[in-house]
Amino acid sequence: MFAIAPDGGKIWYDHTPGERTVLLVHGFASDSARTWGATGWPRALGGHGVLAVDLRGHGHSQAHRPPDGFTPENLADDLLAVLAAAGVAEADVITYSMGGLAGWALARRAPGRVRRLVLGGLGARPASAADMAGVARELGATGLEAIAEDMAGHRIEGPAPVPALLAAGDADTLAPDAAELAAALGAPFVPLPNRNHFNALSSRAFKQAALEFLEAK
Repeated sequence: MFAIAPDGGKIWYDHTPGERTVLLVHGFASDSARTWGATGWPRALGGHGVLAVDLRGHGHSQAHRPPDGFTPENLADDLLAVLAAAGVAEADVITYSMGGLAGWALARRAPGRVRRLVLGGLGARPASAADMAGVARELGATGLEAIAEDMAGHRIEGPAPVPALLAAGDADTLAPDAAELAAALGAPFVPLPNRNHFNALSSRAFKQAALEFLEAK
């Protein structure tokens, strides 16, 4: 299914209804199937509804560049369009890497639409275009140079707009300061032993911590 963004861009999503909706937002040079489906997240979320999206320029979504570029705010507007198309008023949001920038912007731009936010693989230091090019090479993705250039240099800063949880592999060279970011935001942090930026998503500890955080009173 496709949602139509404010500038007319087509954003792909898949919605499985459930008790409470969890919006899954993948990172740079990936897509929802590779990030979440292949690593078992929909199954781990059990009875929760799952709303998976391919970010603009990734997967099945249109690569049309917004007039002012690929920014976290524009990606957040795409996510708002997906929530509206799926008929979801409020969601918990689980993100990874660059997806965290979009999820953070969504929580800040749309009060009441995000209940809780999980940020995986995201540190305090903003990624450079070179960092993102390295991720694309590792994942075998091409044609994403404009997104890398536009998104490079963006970072999240507090205070957290909603309750947030951070997680990162202890060998993640792209988010080595994730614990420091969590402390700056006043958010809990979950280290993932023996995991790097590319295999943290399959961590059972990550899934369990995220689910416990979303289900906490």
